[in-house]
Amino acid sequence: MLHHFFTTPVLRRPAQLSPSQLGEIADYILSLRAETPGESRSNRGGWHSAGNLFDSPHRIFPAMNEAVTKALFSYIADAFGYSGEIQIALTGWSIVNGPGDYNVIHNHAANLLSGALYISVPPDMEGGAIHFHDPRLNLNAHETEAMRKLGLRPPWSASSVSIQPVAGEILVFPSWLNHWVEPFHSASADSLRIVVSFNASVV
Repeated sequence: MLHHFFTTPVLRRPAQLSPSQLGEIADYILSLRAETPGESRSNRGGWHSAGNLFDSPHRIFPAMNEAVTKALFSYIADAFGYSGEIQIALTGWSIVNGPGDYNVIHNHAANLLSGALYISVPPDMEGGAIHFHDPRLNLNAHETEAMRKLGLRPPWSASSVSIQPVAGEILVFPSWLNHWVEPFHSASADSLRIVVSFNASVV
């Protein structure tokens, strides 16, 4: 029997937020961007909000909180096999990227789970994907010319997986998983890629 060891579960699903709810959240984030300089973290260009979007003094969006919490509970149930009572602490922030902005490779390893809720994605966006990197070393060390001729590729040979964001979708992944966001191009210089990122820990 073949067993799969060292898999990395990543949840991707609709957040079940309506366009009007996503629009409200986007408007609030853009109002914050207009009022505050933001922070410099993994972002290169763009804008990174300060503070915890899930706590005061920020405006609370119950539907957004519920969508994130449900996704985290679903991940814990499926990946951990746990369905009992559990309390989680959430921290969240927003990143607003324009054309050419990006986020360097990083992780959030001080937490248990991390994720991204995509609020707005330009309809003509080219690029802008989030990339996840396999942290294991030397995955392709034994790739040979003979293997290339045969088209023989081990299942672990893809050391990077990319996901193209879709407005209204949510991702949840282990906080230790390295990831980065590539720059994007759009016909409009004013196009914006808006995401609410979050960390979760069990308390």
